[in-house]
Amino acid sequence: MKTVFYNAQFFTMESETESVEAVLVEGGTIIQTGSFEQLKALADKQISLDGNVVYPGFIDSHMHLIGHGQKILSADLSECRSIREILDVVGEAHPVSGWIVLEGWNDNTLMDNRAPISADLDALFPDIPVVLKRICRHGLVANSKAMELAGITHSVEEVAGGVIGRDEQTNELNGLFYDEAQSLVTNAIPELTVEDLTTIIQKSIQDLHKLGLTGGHSEDMAYYGPYTNPLHAYRKGLNKSFRVHLLRHHHVFADMTHETGDDFLSFGCMKIFMDGSLGGRTAWLSNPYSDSEDTHGVAIHTKEELIEMVKLARQHEAGIAVHVIGDRATEEIVELLEQFPAPQQALDRLIHVNVLSEHLIKRIAKLRVMCDIQPMFVPSDFPWVKDRLGEERLTYSYAWRTLLDNSIGLAGGSDAPIETADPLLGIQAAINNPYLPDQELTPFEAVRLYTTNAAEIAMQETQFGKIAPGFEADFTVVSDEITKESIVHCTIEATIVNGELVYRKEL
Repeated sequence: MKTVFYNAQFFTMESETESVEAVLVEGGTIIQTGSFEQLKALADKQISLDGNVVYPGFIDSHMHLIGHGQKILSADLSECRSIREILDVVGEAHPVSGWIVLEGWNDNTLMDNRAPISADLDALFPDIPVVLKRICRHGLVANSKAMELAGITHSVEEVAGGVIGRDEQTNELNGLFYDEAQSLVTNAIPELTVEDLTTIIQKSIQDLHKLGLTGGHSEDMAYYGPYTNPLHAYRKGLNKSFRVHLLRHHHVFADMTHETGDDFLSFGCMKIFMDGSLGGRTAWLSNPYSDSEDTHGVAIHTKEELIEMVKLARQHEAGIAVHVIGDRATEEIVELLEQFPAPQQALDRLIHVNVLSEHLIKRIAKLRVMCDIQPMFVPSDFPWVKDRLGEERLTYSYAWRTLLDNSIGLAGGSDAPIETADPLLGIQAAINNPYLPDQELTPFEAVRLYTTNAAEIAMQETQFGKIAPGFEADFTVVSDEITKESIVHCTIEATIVNGELVYRKEL
């Protein structure tokens, strides 16, 4: 059956101004674009899009889809502004498999000016294990019962690439664990079943449809038991309604090399974490933090370990996707990419790249790499990040405009559930930046982050990201053309995947 979508302005993303007034779709693929008068005679079915504006389906280039679903289905701590508020939310939570696991606390926004610690939780739940993950997912706090069940005692050994929190006066454990040290606790949390994960994926996708997303690049393969658990849940839960491109964590990459995908589930780079977060002062910086002069952050892996990971990826002709927030972390991985460049059929990605330097940007521009940025980090991290970095480093921090001006490709993501998954808010943050106005993008450049560029970074630029014959019929329907002025009023009116309406805003 051929369906013509009409009564809309379809921005093709071939150029800044090119648009068409109708699109003919068959079997989930665009077969022709043009005028409604031209295409209606060829169609078996007509669908009016009510005079709205249509873009290629928005793709989130960096998210944790299962984590987003878990956030929807559980209490969210990100709005709490005090430890008392956190405890009130935790007090209403119900254990799953005997544990309470929530996420979202952010000590940078708490009036207490400190992170929650185990003593805070022990008074509330002395006999139920409680784990609360920091908003960046690079830190957590566990109560005494959780540490007991995890076999963690005062004499626990430090973990390479991680930090175990202790009271400054007594040296006793305070329940805080950062980066690789988190596994001491998380390994003890009961695994979710495939059925649980399938339900979470489906709930997540329902919400993402409402936000206008037709696809996302996710990294979930090393956190829910054997990788086959989340993978099986994805295969059960997608139902041809959402496109998922899975990065493969370095722990499971070798095991996953034989897996094959389809039009709705594909496999990408090896995922590696180089450092932590600026909020937790674990992002790895060349010079100390401005507000903590004895702290440079955390290097999660040794150079020898990194070399082996990169060699493994290259043996399988694969790219690597590397979490780098600090400039020292970026410098270390850039050096390896210069030594072991991406194969022609692959593309590397640097994820976040919050803190850079002029010299680093010049080196990145020579590599076969794109940067995977999160525009919402700017309104989320400012103004407190000024204290972390100081004014001098801000010149090359969150430097989206500078990267583009140096011909470095950018794709746009949210890092949900750490930030909101709403792509309209991400686009708004990219084009209206009161903190770093020199780094603003144009509306066309910002929309490209979530369309053509998000497809390109996954080597899928001939399938997604444009409205043109031969491309998949995935569309995001918006109330208005996205401009610097209109973005604050734009709403998602409908979402179309594979030529099918998967969401339409109620009148």
